[in-house]
Amino acid sequence: MSIESAQPQVAIVLCTYNGEQHIREQLDSLVNQTWPIVVLVFDDASSDSTLTYLDAYKGKLDLRVTSNTNNLGYVANFESGIEQALSEGFDYIALCDQDDKWHPERIAKGMRLMLNKEKQQSAQSAVLAHSDLRMIDQNGDCIHPSFFQYRHYEINQARNLATVLGQNGVMGNTVLINRALAELSLPFPKQLHVHDYWLAVLAELHGIRLLVNDQMVDYRIHQANASNSDNSIKFGIRRALDKKSWRGFINRDYRLPFKEDERLNVVNTLLDPPAHIPAPDEQQKQLLIVFKSYLTFGASRWSILQSMMKAGFFRKGLAHKLRLSFSTLFTRRYER
Repeated sequence: MSIESAQPQVAIVLCTYNGEQHIREQLDSLVNQTWPIVVLVFDDASSDSTLTYLDAYKGKLDLRVTSNTNNLGYVANFESGIEQALSEGFDYIALCDQDDKWHPERIAKGMRLMLNKEKQQSAQSAVLAHSDLRMIDQNGDCIHPSFFQYRHYEINQARNLATVLGQNGVMGNTVLINRALAELSLPFPKQLHVHDYWLAVLAELHGIRLLVNDQMVDYRIHQANASNSDNSIKFGIRRALDKKSWRGFINRDYRLPFKEDERLNVVNTLLDPPAHIPAPDEQQKQLLIVFKSYLTFGASRWSILQSMMKAGFFRKGLAHKLRLSFSTLFTRRYER
């Protein structure tokens, strides 16, 4: 039997919370997927009409709804969803936000890469597939054709732990994982800031990360975004003249990349992993130690800056490196 004809079902873990405004567009895009899917919805105690809209799609999708009694928060809700998908026997899981729109081949392109890689390696290999995104506004109009380009992410198909630990670029609403990676990821570390970061770093360290070279999701930027809102996504002159940025510059209150995202919990977990997660090899360990030193300011600022630059945690480009160098050396925001 060919890979294409097998088409194993993919569990879509869709986490919802007061999503009535855009949930129908996302559900319509799931209806149009070209690969067999089952939609496992985990509603996080919505108080609006989200559940009513979900009920209306039960005849169009194989859709199963779990309603949380109490609000868990989106990270814990996705953790619970992945655990439930595994318990129901699914070997492939895709993560889904309530307010985006998927392109019809979102699952199919990821699964083709996934199944081919498993055929080459092993079904026991931990695999994650992800893609770029197209940015849209609240009305569905395109505001940027590529999220990677907008964020200046340098992530590509090549394995690069420093890039994934730092810049990253693996967005949860594009993620597809197999059973091996899902099992490796549970339970999530405590105080995890975002679930996609944990999954991406695990795949880079102990598995395989695959990149679909296309924009497979329309990523809606609006006020209620859990991660990137329309307050944080700024363009052109609006970004340059942001008052908060100027206040920070005057007061030497420079916010450094990665330091305030609670990534330290992930790094500590990987340096001293639980029994089901392999220990890092020596090269991986040294990168983790360099990154931890930066997160904690555990050495002189000049030494930290040199190590981070040499290891490739920061983006390329002279202007970016000069700005980061100045900020790291002179910020008053952090105490060692």
